Amino acid sequence: MPRRRAVLASSAGFVAATVAGCTGDPTADEDDSSKDVDPYTVTVEPHGSYEFDSVPESYAVIPSVWLDIGMALGIEPDAVASFDRAPLKYYDLLPDVSLDTDAVTLLAGDAEEGYDKENFYTADVDVHLIDPRTLQFYANWNEDDIAEIEEATGPFLGSTIRFASSSITNGDEPAYDLYGAFEKAAEIFQRQDQFEAWQTFYDDFISNIQAELPPEDERPSVAAIWRGVNPDSGEFRIAEIDAKANNTRTYRELGLQDAFAGRTPDGPIGYEELLDVDPDYIGAVGGLTSLTHEEFVERSVEPFENDTNGQQLTAVQNGNVVRTGGQYMGPIVDLYSTEALAKQVYPERFGEWPGPISEIPEDERLFDRQRLAEIINGEL
Repeated sequence: MPRRRAVLASSAGFVAATVAGCTGDPTADEDDSSKDVDPYTVTVEPHGSYEFDSVPESYAVIPSVWLDIGMALGIEPDAVASFDRAPLKYYDLLPDVSLDTDAVTLLAGDAEEGYDKENFYTADVDVHLIDPRTLQFYANWNEDDIAEIEEATGPFLGSTIRFASSSITNGDEPAYDLYGAFEKAAEIFQRQDQFEAWQTFYDDFISNIQAELPPEDERPSVAAIWRGVNPDSGEFRIAEIDAKANNTRTYRELGLQDAFAGRTPDGPIGYEELLDVDPDYIGAVGGLTSLTHEEFVERSVEPFENDTNGQQLTAVQNGNVVRTGGQYMGPIVDLYSTEALAKQVYPERFGEWPGPISEIPEDERLFDRQRLAEIINGEL
């Protein structure tokens, strides 16, 4: 079917278009991805509203929550910036879930730079699950560049949710939390029933965990470190746990106390500041995704243990350096990250943490991998 792009009007002056494609993944529920749909409008900030006259078939992402969201709906991306730091290992752990990276067009040289507009033309996708501000920040694109690609291909309907505020969002808080962004994607691909199944699955999962947590005043403190944990450098960037941001979601869901609550430093700190708060746990934000267990021990745990300052930290003395999913955490990664942290912090309640995520015994898993795979594949 040839593409037809048409500009419509709105109160926000948005670009609206008719997008090619009839259905999403054929394994999804027919009610969610019907061939015959009336035009429908989806609003995703910061883009605004966009009208589709048919359900998009193809999409592009950069490494972010949106890749995992697309995979959670059982739809593989047609184009990505790169697979650097992408959460591919989680998909390999699920039955009948996979991502064929060889079939995907690459948009950039690496995860956050090197974008070439010609690659976007080549990919020619129906929708970009990419925050346009990301391209303006990393690739120095302007609004005309965004409009050019939108008019020739498909809209940019992603939204940055990874940090509490950032240069990308001009210091604004994210417009959505994880499941808010997930619901937007379900609207785009008309898979609302699938999203509702996901929501029920997650609600049961997290309520069962939270019911086993100790009272709030008995929960341990944590210093969450992002941009990598490099004890040898003596510099650490602290993430604010209680802020509206996706990268620290796991710590919030498990109710850990923020060791830097109310005074999160804007820039890097040293051992002196870390020792001053002396947290019960040190959390490597993103370490569960970006590192294997062996790499985490070698690059983060052992350097703390071998450093004269690190040895003074209570978390290091007690073996309480832990890792979570981090900024690229969508619905699938979120489940693994929450399970991992629950076991790392409360092994007496949730079972011992083996280190590698693949080695959790089946009878000690906190969510059903088979049922999750069924939802992803549209078996609702």
